[in-house]
Amino acid sequence: MNKYLLLTALMSVAGAAYAQDSYDAQTFANSDLNGTARFVAMGGALGALGGDVSVMSTNPAGTGVYRSSDAAISISGLFTGDGAMGHDGSRMSLDQGGVLIAFDMDTPTNKGLQFVNFGVNFQKKRNFLFNQLTNVQHLEDTYSQTFQIADLCAYSLTNDYWGSMADMSAGVYSGNRRGGLLFESYYDKDNNYLGSELFDETNPDYLQKSDEGKVAMVAYEGAGAQKAYYERATFGGNVQADVNLSFNISDQFFLGASVGVYDIDYNRESFYQEQGVDGCVYDFTNWYKTEGDGFDVKLGFICRPVEDSPFRFGAYVHTPTWFRMTDANGSDLFVNDQYLASNNNAEYDYRYRTPWKFGVSLGHTIGQNFAIGAEYEFQDLGTAHYSEVDGYNSDYFRNMNRITEQTLRGQHTLKVGAEYKPIESLSFRVGYNFVSSPFKKDAFRTIGYDGPYTETDYTNWGAINRFSVGLGYRYKGGYVDLAWQYQAQKGDFYAFDNEGLQSTKIDANRSQLMATFGFRF
Repeated sequence: MNKYLLLTALMSVAGAAYAQDSYDAQTFANSDLNGTARFVAMGGALGALGGDVSVMSTNPAGTGVYRSSDAAISISGLFTGDGAMGHDGSRMSLDQGGVLIAFDMDTPTNKGLQFVNFGVNFQKKRNFLFNQLTNVQHLEDTYSQTFQIADLCAYSLTNDYWGSMADMSAGVYSGNRRGGLLFESYYDKDNNYLGSELFDETNPDYLQKSDEGKVAMVAYEGAGAQKAYYERATFGGNVQADVNLSFNISDQFFLGASVGVYDIDYNRESFYQEQGVDGCVYDFTNWYKTEGDGFDVKLGFICRPVEDSPFRFGAYVHTPTWFRMTDANGSDLFVNDQYLASNNNAEYDYRYRTPWKFGVSLGHTIGQNFAIGAEYEFQDLGTAHYSEVDGYNSDYFRNMNRITEQTLRGQHTLKVGAEYKPIESLSFRVGYNFVSSPFKKDAFRTIGYDGPYTETDYTNWGAINRFSVGLGYRYKGGYVDLAWQYQAQKGDFYAFDNEGLQSTKIDANRSQLMATFGFRF
C-alpha cells in the first residue's frame, strides 16, 4: 500500500463533509456470537444441525428440522472491565426473542414435503460496548499528534478549505501559535525564513505579505510529545429481526430463507490529552453518533446425503445489508486548561452496503446423546461500499471505497461446537470461534484535511478467539439454557498517524453470561 498516494487521493477532494471511513466500515459489517444460550454455548456451529430459532440468522434452512413449535427469550450481562468516559464497563441486555411455528403437512409417507415452518426472531447482532483507557507508548519526545494536525493545516491553507481539525487547531491566533497547538513560521518566495511574528492580523493580506512586501509562505509546525493519554467508550448495538420460512422435504433436504431488517445505534466518546516537550498541554474531547436501518436476504440449504445416516451438510449465502445511515459528530479543544474551540457538525445522510457472506457447515449426531457441528464463513470486507443517498458516488466516496478496499481484507470465521446429553433432560455444551483480522498489514486511517473528523486514532485489531460453555435443562415442554462466553482480541493502537511511530498494544477482552427461557409446543 502506498500510504502517501492514498492520503493525497483523499485530500485532493475539497469540500467533503463526511465522517465515516474504512474503520467504521468493518465495525458495521461484523457481528458478535449472540442469540439463544444454546446457540452461543455451541459456538454458533448449528448451520447443519439446526433446531434452534437463532439459526435463522445464519443458515435459514436450520429451522426446517423442527418438528414442533418453539418460543424463546434470552437475556445477558456483558462485562468489559473498567468503564470509561463516565460509562459503566458492564451492561444487561435483552439479546434475543423469537417464535417458530411448525406446520405438519400430514404427508402419508416420509417422502415429499413433511413440514413447512415459519418463524420470527430478533437478536442483537452486535453489542458495541467497549471501553479503553490507554497511556500512549513510544512517543520518545519525538512523535506527536500536532505533526499530523500541521500537515492537515498545510493542505487547508493551500486549498483554502478548512476542515474541523485544522480549523480548530489553526483558526485562533495566539502570539506565534495558532490555536495554542502549532507554531506558525513564514518564508519568502525563495524559502528563506522570515520569522514567526511578521504579520498584523488586522491586515486581510497578512498571510500573503511581510512588512517588507515580500511574498511569503506559511508553514505549520508541531512539537514532540512527552506523554499522552487516551480514553474511549463506545456503546449501542446493531439489532436484527428475521422473518423465516423453511421446508422439510423427505426428512432429507431442508430449504430456508430469511429476510432480515436491521437497526444500528452506534455511539462513541473519546478524550485525548497530550503534553508537548514545549510544555503545552491540550485536550481533545470527541463524540460521534451513527444511526441507520437496513435489510438483507439470507438463503440456506441442508442435506442428509445418505438417507439412513444422521450426517448432514449445509450451505448458505447472505446478500449485502443495504443501510441508510445518519452521522453526526462534535468536539471541544482545551489548551493548558483553557477552552479554545468547539465544533459540531450537522447530521449527514448516506448509504452503506456490507459485503456478501458465504458459509458451509457440517453436522453429525450419535444416537440421542451427542451432536457436533462445524462451520466456515467468509466475507470480503474490502468490498464494503459507501455512496450518496441517491446512489451516486461522489469523488469522496469513490476514494473512500478505494481506500476501504486497500485497508480491509477477506475475513474468515471458523465455528465448532458440541452437545452431550447424559440424560434426556440435561445437556452440556461447548463451543469455539476463530475470526481472522479484518485489516491488511500496515493499515492506517486516512483523515481528510477538509473533513469533520477530529479523531486521528485508530486500532488495527487482530484475530478474535471466542470460547463458550453452557448447559440446558428440559422439563416437559419448558427449558432453561445457560451459557458463558469469553472473547479475546488484541490490537495495535495508534493515537495518530506518524511515520515510524510504534503501536501501543491494547486488548478488547470481554465476557458474557446469558440465559434463555423457552417452551416447545
